[in-house]
Amino acid sequence: MGNRSRVLGKVLVLALVLIAILVMASVVVIGYNMNKMEAESYDSVYQYELKMSTTGPVENAVLLIPVPSCYNNATGRNETVIDLPTVSFINLDTENVTVAIDDVGGVPMMNISADRVTPLYKNYIEPIAIMPGQNESELPVPTHIYSNQYSEETPLLLPMEMYMYRSGVDHAIDTRGPLGTEPLFMPYTVIDSFTNDGGVTEEGYYLAEGATGSYIEVPFILSYDADDENVLAISCEFTGMNQWWVLGWQSNSYHERLSFEHTGAGNGTYPVRGVLVTGDGVY
Repeated sequence: MGNRSRVLGKVLVLALVLIAILVMASVVVIGYNMNKMEAESYDSVYQYELKMSTTGPVENAVLLIPVPSCYNNATGRNETVIDLPTVSFINLDTENVTVAIDDVGGVPMMNISADRVTPLYKNYIEPIAIMPGQNESELPVPTHIYSNQYSEETPLLLPMEMYMYRSGVDHAIDTRGPLGTEPLFMPYTVIDSFTNDGGVTEEGYYLAEGATGSYIEVPFILSYDADDENVLAISCEFTGMNQWWVLGWQSNSYHERLSFEHTGAGNGTYPVRGVLVTGDGVY
């Protein structure tokens, strides 16, 4: 019995060793495959969006709006990542509205200019519920009505939009420390920082755990004629993000947002307050 017990003990030890080797090999293989998936799917992207609306027509308009830019040591100047040929335009009359990137005191800015910019309103479409078993093609096709002025028939003001998505950025984006290293709306001033891990701040900004936030200020330079009650609204957003696939999409990013609203005609430089969030996501 003693010999048999010793033999069984040796077999058991050998089996445990083999199991341990298999487990370690599996861990190595899984780790290798996960690293390979991350490396093959890794991508760094920039996303930019601008929305603008006006409740009535504005005339003789020249709107100089900050764009995400960064100082290039090789060229010795500030350069923007916005490539206008790749920008998509929605509800913007590009035949009568000129959009360009101009150098303003050494800083690139979006120049939106036109003799006249008119708003775009549309009617409200009542949602139609689809009943169980009902074919969507059997539903009535909604009628879209558009106008350049507000009315009871066309009460919804549509924003004019620009959007850019640029993938394949040639470096891993520094999403934790973009100040001075990555594109930001320029020229900027950091006003203050805020923290509220995993919650919403008093001003409505969400700050995930581990992320940091700063309030910033940048200038809008605007010149246009409009009625005293006219409201011009402009918002800009920019995101720098690294993303990869490992059993699902993961990412980390920094992003900033500016929001401006002005009543009446515009004539001057307007400081616009915004927010910059860094270190958001998986590291």
